[in-house]
Amino acid sequence: MVVVNPKIVARTERLVIRPLAMQDAEDVVLMRRDAEVMKHTPILPSDDLEKCKAWIQGCHDRENCWNFVIELLPSSAGPSASAPTAPRVIGLIGAVRAPEVGYMLNHNYWGRGYATEALRALMPLFFDYYSGGEQGRFEYSEAHTDPELVSSQKVLEKVGFRLFEKREKDFENPVLGMRDTLVYRMYRPDAATNGSHTSP
Repeated sequence: MVVVNPKIVARTERLVIRPLAMQDAEDVVLMRRDAEVMKHTPILPSDDLEKCKAWIQGCHDRENCWNFVIELLPSSAGPSASAPTAPRVIGLIGAVRAPEVGYMLNHNYWGRGYATEALRALMPLFFDYYSGGEQGRFEYSEAHTDPELVSSQKVLEKVGFRLFEKREKDFENPVLGMRDTLVYRMYRPDAATNGSHTSP
């Protein structure tokens, strides 16, 4: 069982990256019910709060799942986020199946640079956590994206990920059918400097 240590937190100019908790379910379901947000995931949209709570519990129960939320700081929220219905948590980020990392953002917050900011904050945490001990060590992190998701590819490249390979028709999307996958990798900073990996 992996429940992320609550002391593992990163803060940026506009965001807090902190461990996913059960009390985040109401904000998380706002993303999970949005067809556009869920379009490139293996999960169909759903507004079922209990299913969302079960998914969070499943994250905590899996050994290779190390998930966080992206929380918007009040000073960065802007006028629209002062409404009573505005979410505190605007995204999810973390190691969904370590060493694979991923993120998901509430549709209302797309296009503002939050994903790039959050991923930059996550990666030092990832390499520090997966540097040995019980959880193991990874020399690189990996991110998978659909060729259609150019915006996600730009986020990955801004943070330091590089295209590693393209896998053809290896992902069955419940809405779009069989899809290609672009695999991006970021190597551990010390590995990148000592030439211990090669690009394809």
